[in-house]
Amino acid sequence: MELEELVRAGRENTESQNEMVKAEKKWLKALGHTVTNRHLNALSEENLVEEVTIGQTVLRYLSMSSAVGRLKSEASTDILPLVTDNTDLVPAVYEGGLKIWECTWDLLEYLESSSNDLKGCRVLELGCGAGLPAIYAMLHGAHITLQDYNEEVINYVAIPNVLLNSTDISVLEDGNPETFGETIQEVTSKSCYYSGDWGELDKLFASKMETDHKFDLILTSETIYNQECHEKLLTLMTNNLKKDGKILLAAKTYYFGVGGGIQQFCDLIKEKGHLNIETVYTHEEGVRREIIELTFKAK
Repeated sequence: MELEELVRAGRENTESQNEMVKAEKKWLKALGHTVTNRHLNALSEENLVEEVTIGQTVLRYLSMSSAVGRLKSEASTDILPLVTDNTDLVPAVYEGGLKIWECTWDLLEYLESSSNDLKGCRVLELGCGAGLPAIYAMLHGAHITLQDYNEEVINYVAIPNVLLNSTDISVLEDGNPETFGETIQEVTSKSCYYSGDWGELDKLFASKMETDHKFDLILTSETIYNQECHEKLLTLMTNNLKKDGKILLAAKTYYFGVGGGIQQFCDLIKEKGHLNIETVYTHEEGVRREIIELTFKAK
């Protein structure tokens, strides 16, 4: 067989295998989650809590090692072997939510430096992980909705982090049911939680949300590494953004080894033709990182 034929055969075999992998993927169903006594009990235990100050705003959050330790001791889940092996992600199985990625800090810095008035806004963070950008928005008066692919991330990281920034942990130490109830009611009044696939979440939102429940601001960080998921992410965002709302997407310019990046996502946006694109932040050191702002085009 000629070299050219061998190369062609190898390429076709690789493409065939890739298509089989895609076909075998089963994306997780979208689920809603509620704050419970279990989340509050976790905060009264020995956990390593970290802090970061963004401008004048102090954010508190569980260390990822502490969250992973609780997950290992309490839950039986398919993602445990991956987390234990320090695997960053496996598409459709584990999407990296038990790690705080670099662009999270970029997004927080940009929120602090921009003139966005967050009071009274409805804010959605997709692929939230620790949820720090959304929590920053909550502390500035927004109602927040947090989503991550894996429900373990919502239950062991996102909800505990919202609680850490909503209540004094010391008042929970006696396990008073009345105090727990008041805390749950307060947090529930200003936050919602979902897990699962973006395409499924879009369907879930469509079944329960009216136009006036769409979002003023959608935040997402390090979520465009997999080009296969670009279209459903973009569809979810455009379907659930208010007409005068905005999207802030923070990402590396290119994700080596997985194929996604800013340019590929912007090409899709231009193809769909619904949104304006503006680069509002760049970080040039090391791997280039950007934040793009997306708004609806005027009709």
